[in-house]
Amino acid sequence: MVTVHDGSRDDSRLAKLWTSLCDLARARRRRVTVEFVCEAVVDRFGVKGAYLVVGTGSGAAELRYATGELGTRLAEIETTVGEGPGSMALRTGLPLLVADLEAPAIGRRWPLFVPLAVEAGARACHVLPLSTGASRAGALTLYRAEPGSLPRAAVGEALSFAELVWVLLLNEQTHAAGGMLVGSGNGFPLLSPQVHQAAGMVAAQLDVSLEDAYARLRARAFAEHRGLTELAADVVARRLRFAPERDPG
Repeated sequence: MVTVHDGSRDDSRLAKLWTSLCDLARARRRRVTVEFVCEAVVDRFGVKGAYLVVGTGSGAAELRYATGELGTRLAEIETTVGEGPGSMALRTGLPLLVADLEAPAIGRRWPLFVPLAVEAGARACHVLPLSTGASRAGALTLYRAEPGSLPRAAVGEALSFAELVWVLLLNEQTHAAGGMLVGSGNGFPLLSPQVHQAAGMVAAQLDVSLEDAYARLRARAFAEHRGLTELAADVVARRLRFAPERDPG
């Protein structure tokens, strides 16, 4: 595993990337959106796919977009078990390059995430945080179906892709009409608003904070080998209710 310390910003490189993406989008009769940039970075580095998570007001992270089903699954695994390369990159604000998820040191660092991720079909992850100074908005994770590294020379370009995603997210936030987007306290639109709704319901049922309610949802999803969004849907539909733990005494 390689943690890359690269706090520099190359505006000329960012401008060139923006221009090339605009040309590519025009040729494909599309717009340069968050989704388009995520798909373009997959093509650029020849990886299996990518997924983007954004931070929530409770300190957790939630899926914003995935280029394929495996990305959706990996994001949900990290959210459910509470560990993994994306979670670590969000905490540190540094890029994280994992060339082989089955390396012994990686398994010891993330004992819950690694076996589930490998079983799902991932063998390498390269995480690019979305951050400006101390502000950490999310993380863009590139994943491979076989071991492989992202060359150090390519890290700067990959970070430019992540920075463009960050700019586009801010643009969405700025231009969103009041009440038009459903999201967390930071204003970003999310793909799974039912998780937030379920957390609010569980908080009321158990008389706990939203952070504690979110942790309870995640723990139950992991214990029952279910997806977090699936469990949240049951809570919202009132097919599942959380009851306070009884005092054994």
